Amino acid sequence: MKFCTSRLIIRPMTMADLQASFAHRSCPQTSRYISDQTTLAQAKQRLSENCQPWLGEENQRLALAITLSGSNELIGEVMFKYINKASLVGEIGYRLKKEAIGKGYAFEAVSAFIEHLFSKLEVMKIVAVCAVDNTPSWRLMEKMQMHREGVFKSHFFIGGERLDAFSYGICRT
Repeated sequence: MKFCTSRLIIRPMTMADLQASFAHRSCPQTSRYISDQTTLAQAKQRLSENCQPWLGEENQRLALAITLSGSNELIGEVMFKYINKASLVGEIGYRLKKEAIGKGYAFEAVSAFIEHLFSKLEVMKIVAVCAVDNTPSWRLMEKMQMHREGVFKSHFFIGGERLDAFSYGICRT
């Protein structure tokens, strides 16, 4: 799966993305509400998994690189996986490197990703989960017309602490 927006190319991940992916996965600022900081070995393992052909199996990640169209610089990633394939429900995730935050890239990439998923895959509902304190993430979901559907208590364990999470969803019209 590959598609473009006015400023971005969203394309399959490759092993050549390792250093850039490791940089944002190991950054305390961009990992604060997503996961513990990643080691190079963990980033390599994750990227290797993400480079495998996507078969659309339940819980198998479709990970795509977000790159700047002029330079092909990797600035982040988007992810989709079916969490209930029988019901055609999938989950998305996203992250950007810290230098790309606040420039509208997340909205551009994720809204195009959702549109692409609804038009190209059999999916009726897309959900996303973020830490309650991750205000930029849940504001982005609301800007994309996703609806807050609930709160998960102690949903994440990151950095040695338990974090509550908001659940958002959007259905194909």
